Formats: sequence, structure tokens, C-alpha cells
Amino acid sequence: MAIAEWNGFTWQVEPGQVRPFGDLSTARSVSVERNEDKEGEPATQTVALDLMTIDVTYPAVVTATGRDPRDEYGEWWRNVGVYAPFYLNGRKFMGDLFMLKSANASNITFASDGRWLSADIELSFEEYAEDESGLKLDKREIAGLTPGMYQQTATSAVSVGPSEAQRRGKMPSNPGM
Repeated sequence: MAIAEWNGFTWQVEPGQVRPFGDLSTARSVSVERNEDKEGEPATQTVALDLMTIDVTYPAVVTATGRDPRDEYGEWWRNVGVYAPFYLNGRKFMGDLFMLKSANASNITFASDGRWLSADIELSFEEYAEDESGLKLDKREIAGLTPGMYQQTATSAVSVGPSEAQRRGKMPSNPGM
């Protein structure tokens, strides 16, 4: 059984696949915003949970895997922006979806001909949540992204505002209307 899995990538040590699980760190935090009393208005405080993060570092070594570490890094590099569930020991880990925010290679060792012999691959995942406007990147849209700025705008004023679930939870129902 795989130690961890995300979007078809598995960390396990078995014949035919050696991708050892290195370091794992995860974080959950809270943001607090305070607005002081202004001209007779009461002071307010807003508390919100930040998105959860997962950071993974593992070694990719050509002698252990038979795979070029540069190719393995390239697979991760192409998946930046993709979101999927993260499984740890066969169970979904905390949040529903995690987006690969960044993929880095460090401590790269080269052969005399320039091939990568080993590298530490560092991955950073962030919990993926739909924002208040309901805007969400589609996996197909992410595949066509190029480096630089990316903006997504609502196509009409109807799509701006709380999601349908938020509206149902906050709006009182009035059968007389």
C-alpha cells in the first residue's frame, strides 16, 4: 500500500517503484482582523480559518528508481495548479481537495554529461476552496496556463456574490413571496 497519494502520484517503496516519503509538514492557522471604533460605530473583529497547507520533500535518485530525477520533477512541474484529494496511509487527509501550489528541485547532483543523478523534490500543497463568487479554475483551464498573471472575471453580475449554498443558509424562506 502507498504511504501517500495525490492525483495518481504515489510515495511507496516496493519493487518497481521507489519513491520514499521524506519530510511532511502541515499547517492550519487563523486570521484575525480588528476594526477599531470609528465615529460611533462599534468595533468589530473578524476571525477566519486560513487554508490548510501541506509541504512534502522527498529524494529522487536515479540509482534507486531507474528514473531520471529531472523527468520526475517535470511531471510535478506540469501539475502545478491541479487540485485533487491527498491520501495518507489510504485515508483522505483532512481537507477535500489540495492544489499543488509549487514544485521545486534542490540539491541537484549532476553526472559528468549533465544528467541529473539526484535531487530533492519539494512540493507545496494548499487546501483548495471555491471563493465567495463561485469562481473556480477548471482542470482543463489550468493545463493551458502560461507563466504570468491570470485573472478570472465573472461573466455577469449574477455570478458575483455568495454561492447558492451560502444563500440558502442565510436567507430566510418566505412562502408568501
